[in-house]
Amino acid sequence: MALPHTSRVYENWAPVLGRVLFGGLFLMGAAFKIPGTSGYAMESAMTAAAGLPYASIFVALAFVLEVVAGVSLIIGWHARIAAFVLAIFTLALAIIFYSNFSNPQIMGEFISHLGLIAGLLYISVYGARYAAVKRDR
Repeated sequence: MALPHTSRVYENWAPVLGRVLFGGLFLMGAAFKIPGTSGYAMESAMTAAAGLPYASIFVALAFVLEVVAGVSLIIGWHARIAAFVLAIFTLALAIIFYSNFSNPQIMGEFISHLGLIAGLLYISVYGARYAAVKRDR
């Protein structure tokens, strides 16, 4: 008896679903960074509180990165590059915002970011493969 996860359909469509979920995750994050909104002001204040100079510029750049790379993952256009850039971005966020390991909740956030990085690195190695605008080779 063949298990469902060994079928060709699963092998083709599970990575597509993973890409779409990752892309959607970053698009949702970008929704809180739309310039001119209260979310943008809140994100800028949190970024400044973390000690980064020019917080509003960094938040605007993060918005652009999350939108472009998130859409790129969803449609499978240069998915390897997008995933690698998002992995580096997520690592930077984890180090900047979640490196206070004396607080278990913050350490948990750091570890969850490591999980995101692991998935993004997997996409950066194997690319879009199926159901993509431009398949990575």
